[in-house]
Amino acid sequence: MSGSSIRRPVVAPSGSYASVVAGQAQPRLYSDGITHNGTGVHPRYLSNFNFAGSNGYTSGPQQHSIRQPITVPSYLAESSYAERLASSSAVFNPIPTPPPSLTIPGKLPQTHRGLAYDIIENVPGDEEALTPLPTRWNESDKCPGIDLLNDGLEVKFVGPQKVSDNDAAAVRADQFMPPQCGIFYYEITVVSKGKEGLIGVGFCTKKVPLNRLPGWEPESWGYHGDDGNSFCCQGTGKQYGPQFSTNDVIGCGVNFRTGTAFFTKNGLFLKTAFRDIKSTKLYPAVGMKRPGEHIRVNFGQERFVFDIDGYMNEEKAVVYKEINSHPTVGLCPVMDEAALIQALVAQYLAHDGYVDTARAFSADVQSEARALVSGREENTKTLELKEDGDAINRQRIRSAILDGDVDHALKFTKQYYPSVFKNNEQIYFRLRCRKLVEMIRQFAETVHEPPMRNGHDETMVDVFAQDMEIDDSANSAAEWEKMDVEDEYGSIGPGTGGQVKSALDAAVEYGRQLRLDFQTDTRPEIRKALEEAFSLLAYTDPKNSVLAHLLDEKGRISVAEELNSAILVSLGKSPAAALERLVQQSTVLINEISEDGGPGAFVNLSNDYLKG
Repeated sequence: MSGSSIRRPVVAPSGSYASVVAGQAQPRLYSDGITHNGTGVHPRYLSNFNFAGSNGYTSGPQQHSIRQPITVPSYLAESSYAERLASSSAVFNPIPTPPPSLTIPGKLPQTHRGLAYDIIENVPGDEEALTPLPTRWNESDKCPGIDLLNDGLEVKFVGPQKVSDNDAAAVRADQFMPPQCGIFYYEITVVSKGKEGLIGVGFCTKKVPLNRLPGWEPESWGYHGDDGNSFCCQGTGKQYGPQFSTNDVIGCGVNFRTGTAFFTKNGLFLKTAFRDIKSTKLYPAVGMKRPGEHIRVNFGQERFVFDIDGYMNEEKAVVYKEINSHPTVGLCPVMDEAALIQALVAQYLAHDGYVDTARAFSADVQSEARALVSGREENTKTLELKEDGDAINRQRIRSAILDGDVDHALKFTKQYYPSVFKNNEQIYFRLRCRKLVEMIRQFAETVHEPPMRNGHDETMVDVFAQDMEIDDSANSAAEWEKMDVEDEYGSIGPGTGGQVKSALDAAVEYGRQLRLDFQTDTRPEIRKALEEAFSLLAYTDPKNSVLAHLLDEKGRISVAEELNSAILVSLGKSPAAALERLVQQSTVLINEISEDGGPGAFVNLSNDYLKG
């Protein structure tokens, strides 16, 4: 899988909707009634939003930077590491652990997820502790005598020539290889071997001096092209593989589970080069000695020559074989494995308000049990479900959010559970942010897609045709009773430019009001959510922008689950079903045992077990 290049930042023009929502400019309309900035493409960055920077954001009166999209190599795409890396930069999806000031008194901070979505229990500080992937060679961590080209992806020896056999010039990558990956792999292409091909490829710790080739010093390992030897922490090498020359592609991989390293040449696995590797902070490194020597690195931004995906799958198979061989007898002494799973699923469905599904599931289980004992005198144990009077109300609220109808979710919550928003200000804020996202999403579908029809063959209603009311500030509890929602919906297809303009104007006005309501809120999570929501307004086609993930319908699920959990807590019930807690705890434990690259690094609970 080829990685995508990272886009360059561009400041929003004064005529874009980014400036309009900030109150700095008026929109320019073309004959189609749609606002453009004169280029046809809106930028990644919003201007004129005065929020203090935090959590990787740059603050300033003119520009706010948004995190760069993360390119993950194909062999890590389904890993728990990649999932955690992505979650650390998401806003609406997944949910960050709320700070103590936003939690219900007497309750521990929690992350609430339903099984319909990827379930992750975020440990406080987990995002900060997760090491990003190496992406380029480090300009600040190289020996004089070599130049970095092509945005740090190429290394070239420019001299002076090293006269001593012990002299060389090396460079380390910008990040160390995260053990949480389980396996890290990269490749270099020899652009030119020079005269002698004195090029070394490998890895080392931060303390290794950079005037030596990889492998010549303690805590340094390398494979050299001039003689094909491998060097393990000393200047004396061992015969390992073939020499390499111009146009050869050499790969280097570290398996943190087994503590071994290997190399490849032109897509062929050579053999294990090193064993008993104990260090965890290992940096990719390359070194050279003579003028003309020149290499280019691939950290996953392009397709690898070696089938590293197959190698990763083989390693995962070993881990899963061990997991599957573990006996399940004794997990629950009063139930066998099948009965335990059925009970967990039934309790989850009932707990989260899927009333009809829970009843149907129970009936199917009982029917299957009766069929198995047919003709035998044997009592069947029935799967009993406890009726929950609030389940129908909670399901009604959930359904509204999942349909993108945030207004009705707000109305129903206020009607059935008036204290929930007062005690959970952040949930109310997230719902309002989600409403803005839904408005932008519907606008994008109206402009750039043909009319959509739902499962009942009815034209999808558009949130913009209703009489929208700007919700009052979340900071004033006395204003809750003023909230109202219209029940009448209209629909607009790819109609006139006036309709499109009205829809976009409604989103812009709502965004402006949301910004005003929370402009004095200094909490990082609030500022971050506002910035990313507003960024969507800077695109003519947000569904094809770098922030398109914010428009994903999956984002509705996390909001619905968090609100459902808050309602349950307000009723004195557990905020999560037993199955959810089991998955959350298992995920935390897997992450813990993957920190040093152990077997847990090869397990992704959501991808490998929970996705149908």
